[in-house]
Amino acid sequence: MARSSFRRFLGGGLFLMSAVSAGGQDPADAAGALVVDVRLAGARAVDPDALLDGLVTQATTCRSVLYAPLCLVSRSPLFARRYHLDRTELRRDVLRIRLYYWRRGFRDVVVTSATTPHRGGVRVTFTVDEQAPTRIESLAVVQQDSVLPAAVVERAIPLAAGDPLDMVVMDSSLIRLRAALWERGHADATVTLDTSRVSNATNGGPVAVTLRPGARTVVERVDVEGNRQVSERTVRRLLRLEPGDLYRRSAVERGQRDAYLSGLFREVQLGVLPTTDSAKTVVARVEEAPLNRSEFTGGLTTLDFLQLDAQYTRYAFLGGARRLTLQGTISNLLAPTLNGTAFFYDVTNGATGAEREPFLRPTWSASVDLAQPWAFGTRTTLGTSMFTHRRSVPGVVTDRGAGATIAASRELGDQVDATLGYTWESSRIEASDVYFCVSVGLCVPSAIEVVRRPNPLAPLSFVVQYDGTDAPLAPTRGVRGRLDLEHASGITSSDFAFNRAALSASAYRVVARRMVLAGRVRLGAVKALASTNRRLGVTDPDAGPILHPRKYFFSGGARSVRGYGENQLGPRILTIDPAQLTDTTLSDPCTVATLANGACDPNIEGVRASKFLPRPLGGTSLAEASIELRVPLVRSLGVSGAVFADAAIVGTRRFSDLLGASATVTPGFGVRVDTPAGPVRLDLGIRPQVVERLPVITQVTNADGTFELVTLRTPRRFDQAEATGGFLSQLVSRLTLHLAIGPAF
Repeated sequence: MARSSFRRFLGGGLFLMSAVSAGGQDPADAAGALVVDVRLAGARAVDPDALLDGLVTQATTCRSVLYAPLCLVSRSPLFARRYHLDRTELRRDVLRIRLYYWRRGFRDVVVTSATTPHRGGVRVTFTVDEQAPTRIESLAVVQQDSVLPAAVVERAIPLAAGDPLDMVVMDSSLIRLRAALWERGHADATVTLDTSRVSNATNGGPVAVTLRPGARTVVERVDVEGNRQVSERTVRRLLRLEPGDLYRRSAVERGQRDAYLSGLFREVQLGVLPTTDSAKTVVARVEEAPLNRSEFTGGLTTLDFLQLDAQYTRYAFLGGARRLTLQGTISNLLAPTLNGTAFFYDVTNGATGAEREPFLRPTWSASVDLAQPWAFGTRTTLGTSMFTHRRSVPGVVTDRGAGATIAASRELGDQVDATLGYTWESSRIEASDVYFCVSVGLCVPSAIEVVRRPNPLAPLSFVVQYDGTDAPLAPTRGVRGRLDLEHASGITSSDFAFNRAALSASAYRVVARRMVLAGRVRLGAVKALASTNRRLGVTDPDAGPILHPRKYFFSGGARSVRGYGENQLGPRILTIDPAQLTDTTLSDPCTVATLANGACDPNIEGVRASKFLPRPLGGTSLAEASIELRVPLVRSLGVSGAVFADAAIVGTRRFSDLLGASATVTPGFGVRVDTPAGPVRLDLGIRPQVVERLPVITQVTNADGTFELVTLRTPRRFDQAEATGGFLSQLVSRLTLHLAIGPAF
């Protein structure tokens, strides 16, 4: 019955094509006319974009979003992909639309097409009358052997009695059922669909699915073809298919994935020799990739300015699947020129004089990495690395270091892995006296110099990662998460002693046609241990436990709270030139004496907010959350948009401080453009108008000519927008623009 109805459907389609051909020709239906627009009217039960993508008749589009201004005035082939009207394909597209609907259960659909003059070309309009769908009256699933539990079958078949007979969904259901049987070792299972009793007269009927599992299959041997430089033993170890193992779907996918991830192959195909025997000979056909690979890249971002990267990888290093990687990165190039201009960040955070220079110098990193798979078992990889770097937290601190890392990573499942690692490095902190005075209570220059010199930083780390998403870069569904734990103390040969934990998780879901709702949470806490001061040689009793600046939590930036600049959200202090507070032109200026004893009130009338310099310090506890709706805008150009809201709380001492910390929520919107280097993201975050009470630090000159930092007793009522001038400047100051490569999360 289904076959005869489909023949009648095709016959009707051919008749329709003849009728369209015999009809009168629209003046706009000239052969070769430029198609400037294609529309679909009346489509409610299907995704219009997906349907239009499958047609031959397409609208002329701009080749790149970069050419968009030129495409407004010209449709030259240099800038636009030109599509011309083909009347034969137009008639076939009508049939294609009917077939598209037929497979989704709408077998009586009526489709017509029309062309009209439009903007120097033609507009093609397909009009659809969907009619009532063909419905499933009953759905029966028959298993010859009860291999699959009922719950598995129900999840595999989302259709039920009363639903349209969607053959696309049904085909996917059959694939899922075969995969479930294969996963249980029944690789020769057959799953058949019977729609022969569906009637055109009643526009519906019963549907049956039959499962025949057959015998369980096992691996007899693995044959390798196409390898030249990589040994068969290496290929077999990557595949992890041993004689006697159940021949399962997950084992095949895992072996194929591991072979690709090794970097040794361009292509890996796994199959079995045709046989009716349950013992299978697996054939691995591989195409080897070059064993030496070099890569040079560069980019421009609002935070790192000009960045250059170089990487060399030697695969099959000393035989097997070992991998040697040499890589180097240099950033902050052109910082003196670009810093604070246009949409680039001010990485000095407004610092003046000699304090600016460290943040404008290039930052860099270089490393030599060696990865050894199959250490301590087939699921474990051992990695070693030697590295050196100069890093910067903009406007806060820079640190230089060199050392080595050893780590063992173990695959705990298809989507879960864990890594245990140890790092030792000699780290040198470069920060202002104000930073040390406020963050750890070191205000004596001699004590600060002790911390500034190179000291060992040697944490033991444990990381667990889970990735259940459908794509690594731009997922549309699934969940991923990461847990990081660190400990450093004298036991690990570290002068800096601390315990640190961080947890992040993100989820993705399709909420409408091609619209994705994404969410992320991030939690963290760190505690410095008292033994740090003793090991560093700090004897000042007023100094709190010293924490390495890199281990603080910072919030704000392109991948954090986008209403703020990089690391600009969280605990801050204000610094000010003492001359601004003792200016005799003020109505009630401070005196040298009130500065020295901290009694000076920084809220003096006449001292504008712009005279104070805010300095982020970082926090010891953190909670962040983000939600983002991603919407395709111009699919032909790879352009999409997003609206988002980011929130964060950064505490100062312990995680419980979050309960009393001030929260910040910043909405915003952005545009993403697909490029060969990845999605380029432009986000505009909107910062709320927040008035804070921040501590103020200034300095006084002692009788011996030395300087002493002083914390004023009264906080300053500080409005960031007030520091920027007039109304328009204040409004613009609440906007933060981020240019980055890759998704926010």
